[in-house]
Amino acid sequence: MRKTEVGGQAVIEGVMMRGLKGTATAVRTPEGKIQVNFEKRVPASKKNKFLSLPVIRGFVALIDSLVMGMQSLNFSASFLEEEGEPSKFEKWLDEKFKEKGEKIILTFSLIISLAFAVALFFLLPTALTSLFRRFGLGVLWLNCIEAAIRISIFLLYIYFIGKMEDISRVFEYHGAEHKTIFCYENEEELTVENVKKYSRLHPRCGTNFLFLVMVVSIIIFSFTGWKSMGERFLWRILLLPIVSGITFEIIKWMGKGKNKMAEVFAAPGLKLQLLTTREPDDSEIEVAIAALKAAEGIKETIGELLDKGVKELKVADIDSYLLDAQLLLGKVLKKDKIYIITHREEEVSKASTEEYLEYIEMRKNKMPIKYILKQCEFMGIDLYIKEGVLIPRPDTEILVEKVLEHIKPEGSALICDLCCGSGAIGISLAKFRPGVKVQCIDISERAEEVTKINIQKLDLGDRVTFIKSDLLEEALIENKTYDIIVSNPPYIKEEDINTLMEDVKNYEPHLALNGGKDGLDFYRKITEQSSTLLKNGGMLAYETGYNQREEVIEILEHYGFKEIISGSDLGGNHRVVIGFKRSDID
Repeated sequence: MRKTEVGGQAVIEGVMMRGLKGTATAVRTPEGKIQVNFEKRVPASKKNKFLSLPVIRGFVALIDSLVMGMQSLNFSASFLEEEGEPSKFEKWLDEKFKEKGEKIILTFSLIISLAFAVALFFLLPTALTSLFRRFGLGVLWLNCIEAAIRISIFLLYIYFIGKMEDISRVFEYHGAEHKTIFCYENEEELTVENVKKYSRLHPRCGTNFLFLVMVVSIIIFSFTGWKSMGERFLWRILLLPIVSGITFEIIKWMGKGKNKMAEVFAAPGLKLQLLTTREPDDSEIEVAIAALKAAEGIKETIGELLDKGVKELKVADIDSYLLDAQLLLGKVLKKDKIYIITHREEEVSKASTEEYLEYIEMRKNKMPIKYILKQCEFMGIDLYIKEGVLIPRPDTEILVEKVLEHIKPEGSALICDLCCGSGAIGISLAKFRPGVKVQCIDISERAEEVTKINIQKLDLGDRVTFIKSDLLEEALIENKTYDIIVSNPPYIKEEDINTLMEDVKNYEPHLALNGGKDGLDFYRKITEQSSTLLKNGGMLAYETGYNQREEVIEILEHYGFKEIISGSDLGGNHRVVIGFKRSDID
C-alpha cells in the first residue's frame, strides 16, 4: 500500500488534487478536452514551525484548503463563462486594483463562504437549541440537541443540493476523485478500468471531516456552559480553530492505517458519503486521473498515451485508429512506429503529451492524418504536405507512370505540371527522369509555398521551378512551349462538393476540387491553351474523374489532339486520358 497524503476536491466539471509536486485542477471543457492548471504550492503549515504544530496545523490546513478550493472553482468556472461585455463592477475592479482584482474577489468570496457556513451550521443550530432551555435541560443535553440539529441541517442541505443537476455532476466527480486516490494508494496503474474497481467512499474525505467537526464540537462546547446567546455565539466562533484542529488530527490518524477504532470513527462519515458522492462515468475518471498525475508529477508513458489515443479515435469512428495513433505519437516523439510499439514503458514529457493530445483532437475532428503529419508518400517519395493543397492520391501515381512510359530514361523534355498543388507530379517526373526540366504552375499561394519546400527538400532546384499563374496565362504571354503538359485539375461537379467525405469537403481546398457545373471547366480551358503551347508531337496528359473519360476525349478531339489513349486504376476505373498534338502535315 502506497503511503500518500494526496487529497482532492470536486469542482465544476472537474477535480482538484493536492499532491507531492503541487496542486492541479483538471477540467473537462465544453469542447470535450481536459484542461489542467498546475500550481507548485507549499502548504502554509510547512512554511513555519509554529503553524506545523498539532491542532494548529489543522486549522491552517482548513483555511489553506478553502483558498485552494476557491481558486480551483474559479478556474473551472472560467470555462463555463459566456463571452460578453464585463459588468460595470468588473470594469471598476480592473481599473481600481489591476491584477489584484482577482485576489480581492477570491478573499471576499472566501469570507462570504465562511460566514455562510458558520451561520448555517453553528449559529442557526445554537439559536434553535436555545428554545429547549425552557425544559430545564442540562448543558450536555443541550449540546447533544444542538449537534443533532446541526447534523440534520447538514444532511438536508446535502440532500437538496444533490437534486440539482450541476451539483449531482460535482458529486460524480467527487466519486471519481476518491476512486482514483484509492487506485493510486493501492499502487495500480492509473487507468479508467483499474480506477473503476475501487470504492467511491474514502476515510480521508472532507465529508468525514465535516461530520467529525460536529461530533468534536459537542465535547468541546460542553465546557463553555450555556449562558447568553451572544456569549454562546462568541465561544463557538472562537473555538472553531480548536475544533477543526482536533478533527484534522483524528482524520490524519484514521488515514495512517487500518484498525478497528479507526473504522468505527470513519463509519458514519463513509455512510454520509453515499449522499455526497455518485458513481462517475469514464470521462469523469479520466479527468481525476489527469489531476492526480499532474499533482504527483507522474508522467504519461508511451503505452498509456497510445492506448488513450486509440480509444478516442475508435470512439470517433476513425477506421485507421490504431495506425493513426501510432503515427501521431511518432511525429511528436520523432520516432518510427516500431519504436513506439516496443517502448511502451518510456515516459513522455508534459509538453509532448499535450502536443499529442492536440493532434488526436484534430484527427477526431476528421482532419486528414497527412495534414497533421505534414507528410505524404507519393511514388515512393516523402513529400511535405500542408492544409491548403490537395493531398496526392495513389490514383495520381497512375498518371505519373503513364507519362514516364513516354519519356526515355536518358531522355530530355520540358514539362509543365499544371495545377501542381504540392508539386507531386512534376517533382516525381523530375526524380525518375534526371534529364527533364519541370515548371510547376499554380495560382495558389499555399501551393507555391509547399511546392518550393518540396523542391528544396529533394534538391531539385536546378531542374524544377515554380511559376504562379492562372493556368497557362503566363506561358501564353511569354510564348513558352512545352514537350509535355500534365495536369490533375479540379474535376468535381460543383453540386457534388457537399456530398464528399467529411475529411475532404471540410479540409481540402475547394479551389483544387471544384470543376464547375459539369466538372469539365478546367479541361476545356487547359486543352485550348495547351493546343497553342505544346510543341508538335507534344503530349497533354490528364487525370480524370472515374466517369469523365468520354467527355475529356471529346474535348481533346475538339482541339485537334490525336492518338488519344486512356489508363485505368486497379479497380478498372478510367482515370487517365492522354492526347498528342500533331500538325496537319504529320
